[in-house]
Amino acid sequence: MFGGGRPTPKFVVYLAGVLPCAIMAMLVVYCLRGVDLLGPAHGLPELLAGAAAVGLHLWKKNTLLSIAVGTALYMVLVQAVFV
Repeated sequence: MFGGGRPTPKFVVYLAGVLPCAIMAMLVVYCLRGVDLLGPAHGLPELLAGAAAVGLHLWKKNTLLSIAVGTALYMVLVQAVFV
């Protein structure tokens, strides 16, 4: 797209550095928008699964592993622990 031996525009390079973090932040807000803090579980399954995903990502630096483990933990918490 930016061929012809020309350098990539600075704005495109800036967007490439900023957009991944912005998209992840939007996904977190989207996923947590329906959490009922006044409900019986007080949002604990979401908080625990999110903390596990963040901690695992900081430890292993593997996005897919973090997402998979966080999702699996959330499903276990919702279906077996916080029934």
